[in-house]
Amino acid sequence: MSNPSSTMMERRVETGLHAADRAALARMHAVRPVWRGVAAARDVMALPDRTILHAGPPVRLDAIAAPIVNSAVMAILFERWAADEGAARAMLMRGEVRLAPAQDFDAMVPLAAVLSPGMAVQIVADAADATNVSFSPLNGGMTLAQRLGLCSREVLTHLRWMNGNLAATLEIIADRDIPLIEIADRALMEGDDCHSRTSAATRRLIEELAPRLGGDTPERRFLDRASAFFLNLWMAAMKCIAKAGAGEGSSIVTALGGNGVDCGVKLGGSGRRWFVAAAEPPEGNLLPGFQSGDRLGAIGDSALVDAMGFGAMTARSLPGDGGPAAEAAKLLPAAHPGFARSAIRVGTVARALVSGGMPLEVVLGILDRKGHNGRIGGGIYRPPRDPFAAAVASIAPTTFQTQGI
Repeated sequence: MSNPSSTMMERRVETGLHAADRAALARMHAVRPVWRGVAAARDVMALPDRTILHAGPPVRLDAIAAPIVNSAVMAILFERWAADEGAARAMLMRGEVRLAPAQDFDAMVPLAAVLSPGMAVQIVADAADATNVSFSPLNGGMTLAQRLGLCSREVLTHLRWMNGNLAATLEIIADRDIPLIEIADRALMEGDDCHSRTSAATRRLIEELAPRLGGDTPERRFLDRASAFFLNLWMAAMKCIAKAGAGEGSSIVTALGGNGVDCGVKLGGSGRRWFVAAAEPPEGNLLPGFQSGDRLGAIGDSALVDAMGFGAMTARSLPGDGGPAAEAAKLLPAAHPGFARSAIRVGTVARALVSGGMPLEVVLGILDRKGHNGRIGGGIYRPPRDPFAAAVASIAPTTFQTQGI
């Protein structure tokens, strides 16, 4: 926990907080996300016909990252919109399937994963506001998951099993609201960062499901091995909280992600427009045999998890004794009261980010840019400031003024 001097530092920082950001954070910190169940995307989301959702800002048909193309092809075959891979690729390139950002539809997808109408989604809702709902696909495990951006018969078979047998099982047993902050708060105290490390949270989630999950079944064995299963749920929970940051004058980051080519951001007061810049690859360690030029640009909606204070930002958003924690208080100025144990600060203020303070950092997997080898490493991505600055500049003047506590 923070000592009195660091608490005083946080209070001094908060005295300079724009009132619109203060109000947005208060709305966000009132959100209590719960896992409400599993359903087919078409049944619970307003998806136009033949639409596939991807991570980050809108893609350009002449510059789609190869891993997203692969995942979209898998989705087209999963939906049986085409008979074979060649026909699926041709359909995609002709624009006969619409590609759209998942976050524009209140959904979150990891890395190169996509979401199509027939796929199962996890429904995450605010327990205090039934209109605040977000979605995410099921986590696909470690090897054949579509988030890796691979294209093969084995990936398609696994995709059908995930959205068939596993989804049907979860639809039955996830029959009551499961509070997600309680799980995440405990997991943070056990060493999780709720992005790159989610094993403790996943274990606690499976314990919640265990009485109805059954014994030695393929579904149970999969969930026992899928240490990152909690992540997709938590991504939807972060979207649920971030959405409450929307409002006049708000510079709270409410959307952040990459599509392998571009990185994009939205703020609470900047409307539906994405502010974009080129997505540089994360810096980190590569598997043997791969070179720097093999790296795909930053990809995935999970960047929003870090912008909310988790992942790479956890060490700085958790209470600490001065130093990084005090500096981070400018960027993440207030603790979410739902995290009674960890007291983690939740919600990035873009006005502070563009003023030249501590940069935002995101922990990301690194994918093969050619789409042949899936995940080839992992590292840290630092989104450029320019899109944040442009988004802040776009916010219309408000009657809110900077105020003290």
